[in-house]
Amino acid sequence: MQVNLEGRVVLVTGATKGVGRNIALRLAENGASVAINARQPGPAGEVIQQIEALGQKAIFEPADITDYQEVKRMVANVIQRLGKIDILVVSGGATEELKPNFFYGINPNDYTVYVKGQWLSRLYCARAVLDHMIERKCGKIIFLGTDGGRWPTPGESIAGGVGAALVMSTKVLAKEFARWQIRVNTICITVTRDTPGLEWVLKDSPAAKIFQRALERQPFPVTSDDVAEAVLFFASNESDQITGQILSVNGGLSFPG
Repeated sequence: MQVNLEGRVVLVTGATKGVGRNIALRLAENGASVAINARQPGPAGEVIQQIEALGQKAIFEPADITDYQEVKRMVANVIQRLGKIDILVVSGGATEELKPNFFYGINPNDYTVYVKGQWLSRLYCARAVLDHMIERKCGKIIFLGTDGGRWPTPGESIAGGVGAALVMSTKVLAKEFARWQIRVNTICITVTRDTPGLEWVLKDSPAAKIFQRALERQPFPVTSDDVAEAVLFFASNESDQITGQILSVNGGLSFPG
């Protein structure tokens, strides 16, 4: 898919590896300037070089998106350095504590880690860009969530509940923000090949067998490029009439309502 994102500025969180990295590169390939984010620089320099080789501007802004004060600082810095934010893509937020596990094996003290990592982190980012987008009367917000929030998945009792909360938040925010011409959509993903997250789960998670079986049963293998294509669609003018929607990029593994 090729679209025209020339003149647009995109902020992509969790963008130095895996799905977030491919999203940042795909948007840059279609003309966007990109601010990439992660907790630590890591491979950020390499990603920036790849984006600049495409002829686009790229900057790195460190922040832990589970900390609202850091998110606000990140957003302010991006606006100062690149002039605006047209599109926000919220990926990442995972930590070691978020590894899939069966309910009886999850420490109750870690429940809030899931909430902050996969739900509040999305809301923090949306709130941080909201005033800017309201002032400009435009904007697109794209969240990445889990298909476990739409389909009961063993090993994702807490993560799935948090994912379901993100689904409802997406629909409510889309209704509230429409008055300012701001679109809000969510892409739900599951087993996605060629990503560090899946390797991490299969290597060492108590639910690794569940995810291995899911890989074997997935009719159409999904890669991070497939997720990036879906994000590109939601970021483009071609989706301007779409808001409050949940799209599962799951290779036909499940058919949530």
